[in-house]
Amino acid sequence: MKHSTSILALPLLLSGCVLDLPGEFPEQDEVCEFDQAREDERAASAANFPTPQIQRLLVNGNERWSNGQSVAPQLVPGDEITLIGSGFGAGTDIDFSKIMIGNTRILETDLVMYKQELALSAQVNFETTEVVDEWPKNVLGWTDTEIRFRVPEHTLSGDLIVQIQKRTGFNQSLTHAGDAHLVIDAQTSRIIDDNFIHNCDVVSDVSAVKSTSPISVTVDNAGFDALAQAGSEAFWSWDYNVGLAHNVRNLDWTAIMQGKATDPISGGLADPKLLFGAVPEVRGEVPDEAIDDVYFTEYPMPTPIPGFLAGSEGKKEGNTSSSGYVGYRYAEATNPYTGNGEWIGFNCASCHGYRVSYEKAPGNHVNKVIPGLPNPQWSMKWSVLQTSTKTFDAIYDKEEGPSWAPGNEDVAKDMLLYYMPSGAGEHNIIRKVGEGSHTDNDYQFSPIAIPNVTHYMSIRRSLSHTESYVGFEGSYIHAEEPDGAQGNMSKDWLEALTAYMTTLDENDDDLRNVGMYRWLAYNNLLGEQASTEVSEGTFVSAGWQSYPKVAEAVARGQETYTRDCGSCHTDALESHTTEQMVPLDQVGRFFAPTIYQKETQSIRVAYLRDLYWTEHRGLLSDGHVRNLEDLVNPERCTTGSTLYNQYYTLHEPVRPELGGPDHQVTYPDLNRKGDVFRVPKSKESWLKPIGKQRNRFIKRHKYFVEVPWDKDNYYWDYQGMRAAYGPGELGSDDAIGMPDAPHPWCASSTNEVQDLVQYLLTL
Repeated sequence: MKHSTSILALPLLLSGCVLDLPGEFPEQDEVCEFDQAREDERAASAANFPTPQIQRLLVNGNERWSNGQSVAPQLVPGDEITLIGSGFGAGTDIDFSKIMIGNTRILETDLVMYKQELALSAQVNFETTEVVDEWPKNVLGWTDTEIRFRVPEHTLSGDLIVQIQKRTGFNQSLTHAGDAHLVIDAQTSRIIDDNFIHNCDVVSDVSAVKSTSPISVTVDNAGFDALAQAGSEAFWSWDYNVGLAHNVRNLDWTAIMQGKATDPISGGLADPKLLFGAVPEVRGEVPDEAIDDVYFTEYPMPTPIPGFLAGSEGKKEGNTSSSGYVGYRYAEATNPYTGNGEWIGFNCASCHGYRVSYEKAPGNHVNKVIPGLPNPQWSMKWSVLQTSTKTFDAIYDKEEGPSWAPGNEDVAKDMLLYYMPSGAGEHNIIRKVGEGSHTDNDYQFSPIAIPNVTHYMSIRRSLSHTESYVGFEGSYIHAEEPDGAQGNMSKDWLEALTAYMTTLDENDDDLRNVGMYRWLAYNNLLGEQASTEVSEGTFVSAGWQSYPKVAEAVARGQETYTRDCGSCHTDALESHTTEQMVPLDQVGRFFAPTIYQKETQSIRVAYLRDLYWTEHRGLLSDGHVRNLEDLVNPERCTTGSTLYNQYYTLHEPVRPELGGPDHQVTYPDLNRKGDVFRVPKSKESWLKPIGKQRNRFIKRHKYFVEVPWDKDNYYWDYQGMRAAYGPGELGSDDAIGMPDAPHPWCASSTNEVQDLVQYLLTL
């Protein structure tokens, strides 16, 4: 990084701070061994799979409910609950099991927070074996006839459900033929210590779901509101140490958000709203804490970036304040080179905040930023914006090429970053090759769509990791985001954020009804299934279920869904996923698999929720599918069909219409979903070497190709990727053989598409 060669490096060095990584991160191929005894236990449990039943519920040893009782048992956080019954199986590690109360999953794994440090010269953070905090699991004991657990502090009233899936085998390695694929425990994968013993596991196949009948329980939780309020402040008010990390890496967020930064691709001053979907703050559309100053007496995640001249730890408390845009906040911090200041970083709301407008009831108009929904206009264009003195590190640099295009040469990443699909990010493109991080640039173009997290808490296999990631909760205990060093969240703050996340489905009924109304109107079905005289407010307030012909179409679609989608997208927790990890050679991907998908060699079955709104950022894990209609249309899955060729072969751009109502044109309007994907070529001149550097960087991604009909753009060659992917990317002996189409599972007939989509809008 630029500062490391300045005279400031001398006092940093003398202070004894960590300049270089103390070793290498563990490699799962080197530290993992297959556990036959554990797999035997799993197979034995899977051989017996009755439907689980709860007969009695005890609270702190006293019976409060028995089968047939209609009165809801009363619980409080901290109560020890004993469920007595049958068919519970062998627990959360031998089986793949979950317990939910309302929107709260009972934590089944101990979360351990290890001390995180930053290797300043490489700007890579790592963990030591020192434990700084922990969140003990809430599951206390599990046998086939008895489960014991503690009611979490962030629980509200709701249905108590035990969901059981059996582990029915494991994914085979795509790189070591005949072996099980093993992955390292995500909680410890960033510990650098040769003497540390890492846990590993297979990527388990899981069965269909069986669950207990729901028991309605009442939770008296006087502390929930305060806990969720703290979580809301973590979601809306803080910056996750991004501002400091980006300041150290030479990005000027203040200039960007004030419209004073330069756009190196389109020219002129950069507009945050146009370029990366920044939403201006309007009081009433967001919580007050998204706008007002919020002082954190303890930051949720202590930064691993050291304090001034590395003579102390980084700032652990401070004020946060508005930048004028939702999800972009000033936060006080200490730059190790320049001292105290406040810098803008982004938080959850920047990516997971979608501004919507609708009529909730006749005359009642709502404008609101919905927390949890993906922002379809968010993009990575911010990373290339610059001032006369500030340019983000590693955007323009000398960098070693990949194995298929070696050479240490100058590259410019700005053009490819600028045309990264909106509504998606990329884990490692803004890092450099050879830095030593988990997210080093690998020259594999792998956009990942921003997920919807309005109803996320039942998920154990988060972010296409295995369950060792421990769902949402585990996502924040060892954060090392690719654009900087963030730190790990403390137990108290993580529990607060988790509490807030359990509330994000409060808008879901409105969102589904608005989506259904607009879809019906767009497809000229409103008169047929309801009435053209029905206003949006009337429809939303009544609910789609109030219209018999809508309900009939939904029921027909549900039959198709159960037959064609249900084997993967059915559960008892309204997340509509079995969480099966589908191997890459079976599920495929339009763009290259992400670093995490490569680690597991698979992609987790997606959860389905608020699909009318989620589809605006594109569907499937890379966001390349235009809408629900295209996703389930059997022609997309049929090689040689018009729709298949439009999506998955090289051709002149078709530029299809936007996918439906509320879909938004992204800037610049070069690529449309459901068409070829292009990135502009730059003119090359010895007077302006940046053109050659831009082209070099794009061409190092080997599936961008030149075509004879278009001299101005590089095209993404999906057929080339699926035919060759493996040896260069995974280290396999041969290409792994991806399917003809990504997610090659569609409806059986085009006649069923409309009803199926209508059912999907109700999820």
